[in-house]
Amino acid sequence: MDNTLKNEIAGISKDIFNPPFGISLRPHDDTLLSRGGGKGLKIYDELERDPHCFAVLQKRKMAVVAYPWEVEAASSSRIDKKAAEFVKAQLNSVNFDKVTLDLLDAILKGFAVCEIMWRTDGTQIMIERIIPRDQRRFEFDYDFKLRLKTWSNLFPGEEMPDKKFIVHSSGAKDGSPFGLGLGTRLFWPVWFKKQGIQFWLTLADKFGSPTVVGKYPLGTVPEDQDKLLSALGDIAQESGIIVPSDVVVEMLEATRTGSGDLYERLCKYMDDQISVCVLGENSTTSGKSSGLNSSQAQVHNEVRLELSKADADLLSGTLNNTVVKWLTEFNFPAATPPRIWRRIAQQEDLKSRADRDALIFNLGFKPSLEYITETYGDGWDVRDMTANQPALSAVGGSSAPGADPAFAEGTPQHFMDDLVNNAASEWEPVMQPMMAPIQEALKRAIDNGETCAQFAEKLPGLLDKMDNAPLAEKSARASFFARLLGESGADLER
Repeated sequence: MDNTLKNEIAGISKDIFNPPFGISLRPHDDTLLSRGGGKGLKIYDELERDPHCFAVLQKRKMAVVAYPWEVEAASSSRIDKKAAEFVKAQLNSVNFDKVTLDLLDAILKGFAVCEIMWRTDGTQIMIERIIPRDQRRFEFDYDFKLRLKTWSNLFPGEEMPDKKFIVHSSGAKDGSPFGLGLGTRLFWPVWFKKQGIQFWLTLADKFGSPTVVGKYPLGTVPEDQDKLLSALGDIAQESGIIVPSDVVVEMLEATRTGSGDLYERLCKYMDDQISVCVLGENSTTSGKSSGLNSSQAQVHNEVRLELSKADADLLSGTLNNTVVKWLTEFNFPAATPPRIWRRIAQQEDLKSRADRDALIFNLGFKPSLEYITETYGDGWDVRDMTANQPALSAVGGSSAPGADPAFAEGTPQHFMDDLVNNAASEWEPVMQPMMAPIQEALKRAIDNGETCAQFAEKLPGLLDKMDNAPLAEKSARASFFARLLGESGADLER
């Protein structure tokens, strides 16, 4: 193969839009470069001082942590399984969900850094702690290697050793390790909202209370003017004052209306923009949804689910290429590294699943105990179908101890005959309440010498007098028992 196909050609060193800055890369965050000043990434920490911005960022990160995580062995071989168990135990020991939250700070700032503190017991290399570090302390060189800015090496910084730091990047379109976080998009909505609130407070201060005006006659000396101004200050502080009789003091009431609504709408609009930027929707934060069961709410929930899955998958990729791989190489060099991932899926309606399972069961298939446990949780066991079967008296008739119905596998004809005969023998009592009004009307018609046509005309009026409750109850019990027999799948042939 030609080497030109294997070698990198359009690398960072040839990027005309990223001019050399010593050996260090420059982030491609225009907001950070223009507004960061001496604060750098600190301006994105300040975004979280806005309550709404903080809330939606927390919601996005907590949505990932809320789902369970798994460590999956690379194969069924013994060593791969041991490696997976070891990695899972190590991540459990350092509070993996807390590590996840720390690394998801890359969503806001573009990248996040955590330092691993290793330890050994003489036979294995293990994790002591995983500590989050401030991103402002680090740079990246043109080989994408992490460098730490120190007092002795402020620029370009000390090169950090391999297998020591986890670096998670998010949002970069050119593969830059600096990433491109949501901070570059959230800065302006938060800034505009802050300015709007400042103007709103000024409006409230100016028009929330009247302005005091003092009038003095022409020729008043400056000393007396200062005394009047001081007196007006006392009025603003709700204190009592005294003035000469020729001094006029007036209160000007504010008459402007509508400006407060303008600032309020501005702030709400910026909150909506913040929600859409972080969550991809705003119905769960602005209350604009058409209802929990609306199609709009369903779509918005799916958008949030997709974001959570994307965040989890990207972070899992970083962890699989760093700490998971390193733990395996240190302790199980012959094993293939396992894979960590989070099980993110929309919560299923178990009632719908149960209805579907019942339908499939009626088609001739039965679920395994493993499937039942995985789907409906622990605490299930296989029911003994050979004991304590319902008696035939549930439909009407004598019981048949030890007889197991088996419509699904072919019920014996004699059993069906007995079932029908026993059921039919008790239908007369439940039919009597329905037929009694007709029998009585028929007897009166005969006694009165009425014709069949005259009797037929009276039948519709007898419907309200017919009691069908016993029949309905009997029919329901028979239908339930027949279905029970058909779904049991037991063998009646002995």
